[in-house]
Amino acid sequence: MDKHERLIRPVREILLPLAVLLTLATYIRLVRFIFTPIAHARPWQSPKPADITRDPHYRILLENAEIRVFEVALPPGSESFVRHENNFLIVTPAASDIIIWKGNESPVLHSLVPSGEIRFFLGNSDQGLRNDTRTEYRNITVEFLDPHVTNYTYRYESGNWDYGPSIAPSPVDPQGHFINSLDLAKAMASDVQLLPGESLPATKRASLVIAVTPVQLASGAGRTISLKPGQILWRESGETLLTNSGSGRERFAMVELRLPAENY
Repeated sequence: MDKHERLIRPVREILLPLAVLLTLATYIRLVRFIFTPIAHARPWQSPKPADITRDPHYRILLENAEIRVFEVALPPGSESFVRHENNFLIVTPAASDIIIWKGNESPVLHSLVPSGEIRFFLGNSDQGLRNDTRTEYRNITVEFLDPHVTNYTYRYESGNWDYGPSIAPSPVDPQGHFINSLDLAKAMASDVQLLPGESLPATKRASLVIAVTPVQLASGAGRTISLKPGQILWRESGETLLTNSGSGRERFAMVELRLPAENY
């Protein structure tokens, strides 16, 4: 072994393994630094839902033995997250862009809701609404105190019990007369448009009228009902027919409660 070899050999046998160990230790520390925050990060969680009667965006308009009716108003940039113990539906008078989510879902999905939409939701759930637009969002929320108001019914087309539609059909001709209904077992929710002079027949059912457009309705004995969009009218059973006494198309949602003797 010459003098040069005696000098290089300690470098190879001692210093080179030491350099490898130092490099490995640095790599391990780097990996821990990168992944430790991820390991300790908590998954996204919704805030605790508020009681619907205490959320400042919900204002109660009507409460009786059958239903509770709330006006919901969200200014731009605001949100609400509430608990719904009962089945409910939402009527949206004006076309809207709103984020709707349930439970631990992420609040990212925008819903483009057309004017007059009637949408049903099952209760025993949490629902959030967030308004990311520059205009105020409004709806009328109708909560059913009877759990038999539901879209889980006997489906004659299949011969089985199953969930049916949750949204009332859209009008084929938005300029014409229509009555598009959503069957909710012990209730019926209808999207109605009457042309001037047209009428809805008298009914023995108690019902709730929710104006989508300005409405002026004649209701027998010279009585005239005037409602602005989003305003409501509760009608006891046995009320007379409703006639469009205005000069243009009038659109409203009607929620009828079936009588105990009716089959559904």
